Amino acid sequence: MPDSNRKPHLFGTDGIRGEYGKTLNKFIAYRVGRYIGYSPINHRYKIAIGRDTRYSGKYLFESLKNGILNSGGDVYDLGVTTTPSISYVVRNHNLDFGIMISASHNPYTDNGIKIFAKDGSKIDESLEVQIEDYIENEKDELEIKLFDRAGVLSTEGTKFKDEYISFLKSFLHSDLDGLNIILDLANGSASSIAPIFFKDLKAKVTFINDSPDGKNINFNAGSTHLEGLINKVKEGHYDMGFAFDGDADRLLAVNHDGKVIDGDMIMYLLAISLKEENKLNDDTIVITKMSNLGLKKALAKKGIKVLEVDVGDKYVQRTLKENNLLLGGEQSGHIIQYDKLMTGDGFLTLVAILNELAKHHGNLDDVLDEIKIYPQLLINYRYQNKDKDLLSLPDTVKIIELMQDKLGDDGRLFIRKSGTEPLIRIMCEAKSDEQCREVCEKVLEVIRNEDEK
Repeated sequence: MPDSNRKPHLFGTDGIRGEYGKTLNKFIAYRVGRYIGYSPINHRYKIAIGRDTRYSGKYLFESLKNGILNSGGDVYDLGVTTTPSISYVVRNHNLDFGIMISASHNPYTDNGIKIFAKDGSKIDESLEVQIEDYIENEKDELEIKLFDRAGVLSTEGTKFKDEYISFLKSFLHSDLDGLNIILDLANGSASSIAPIFFKDLKAKVTFINDSPDGKNINFNAGSTHLEGLINKVKEGHYDMGFAFDGDADRLLAVNHDGKVIDGDMIMYLLAISLKEENKLNDDTIVITKMSNLGLKKALAKKGIKVLEVDVGDKYVQRTLKENNLLLGGEQSGHIIQYDKLMTGDGFLTLVAILNELAKHHGNLDDVLDEIKIYPQLLINYRYQNKDKDLLSLPDTVKIIELMQDKLGDDGRLFIRKSGTEPLIRIMCEAKSDEQCREVCEKVLEVIRNEDEK
């Protein structure tokens, strides 16, 4: 029996993720498919699978598919698609599970497996633990179902994806006539959706990083590498630029003058709009501990409250559901519009911003100037010693407390371990860039010394 008290260890904050062939391999994918596809009551599970553009995606798909079919489940293959499209399809077609093969913003050498429950939300930790126990069991004790009891590979997947694109367009309130925009597709999942989405719209649209080859996903492209987009926006005199991550559940924007519009600013823009329309439930949104202090202060001036949760879109999603709220997200560009979809969707975020852009005649400066972002610095430290809890050691605790006292009410220090990579993220907000760097470097020095002991 699985230990109901333990936390999953293969699953991080966003599914199983790691280097293909090592941390994540075809055996793990097959076992995931076997467990998810098997019904103890002989119900034929229906499962949608999508993937991003990584070369390893097709191999992981084959393993997942074979595991599901051998367990008697049916597979709906959406091919290259976005993570949120899987959430949409599962919920709207009464499927039992959805699986997305993606490592999001990670390099092409990594891949991942994200699993959605039938309501379109990420599966809970108890099921993650059960899957892990099955993966790590030397014996495969599940029955293999053959012949007429085996699952079937359905051809309906591509129709589902077309329906998802129509769903996205249903929220667009303008034909975008006169807008001149540029989109960075990160050589990822967005490349399979964006050209179809914009086909009949009147905006002038330019695509960059739209030719995936299996290895160039996120490479100097997308929401984690905005430099190229910023330059093109300024050089081409675009009204706005947009950048997706590898699986298109995140979106960041660049204003006409090259200024980055991150997830915090997007949430502010959408929250203000919802409040003006009397649609913001309880005048409250959900943010994470990484959100800028400036966002909270700007929202407070507008009478908008926040619920603050741990980093991870599944925590945002859970809090939105529990409190019947409509909007939440992360600074990184995961924005959840809960009345439309239960998970972050870069294209739904794009549609919401385009609606605002059209409403404000192509210029959002007046709204965005209302939020004053505190200088912020984030340093990622890749630790080597995985056996030490570096953040709970006495010297680390002492330096963190010392730096927090130094910042007082005019800044904050936030430190956490990544849920998807062996990284410690050190983030500081303060009155100046210089103070941010001083605080981060002092904390980093102590953590590095502890790691190297």
